Amino acid sequence: MKILLVLLTSFFATTLMGQNQPGKLILITSGQLSEYKTVKINDINFDLVQNSNHDTIYLQTMEPKFITKEGYHVGTLFTELPITIQQNLIRYPGWGYFYKLTSGWSIRFCEGSTCTNSYPTADSKIRWIFKRK
Repeated sequence: MKILLVLLTSFFATTLMGQNQPGKLILITSGQLSEYKTVKINDINFDLVQNSNHDTIYLQTMEPKFITKEGYHVGTLFTELPITIQQNLIRYPGWGYFYKLTSGWSIRFCEGSTCTNSYPTADSKIRWIFKRK
């Protein structure tokens, strides 16, 4: 049984991360783990995911000092958002609630252990700001 577990672990590590390429994984949708690196842009840390052609396919930050053109940042309260945003969040089971802004950035909330245990409330705050291709 232990040998089978080691073989399966080795197989999945190779499949997910590539041979001899240890890295960090990030959940970019409710069903997709991707390898990422952290980059600093204008003194703000972003998690960057690129495809095999080195095109950016996902970029996120959890730093409050990044502010979207609409004026939102990590930590903005749910009640500080316009009612149209509050009422139109999209739910991705196991990943969170999000809304795509006109600037192209999206705001994301995580509620409970699955990030979708309940709809955001007055006390909820933006946890991530991201762009996805």
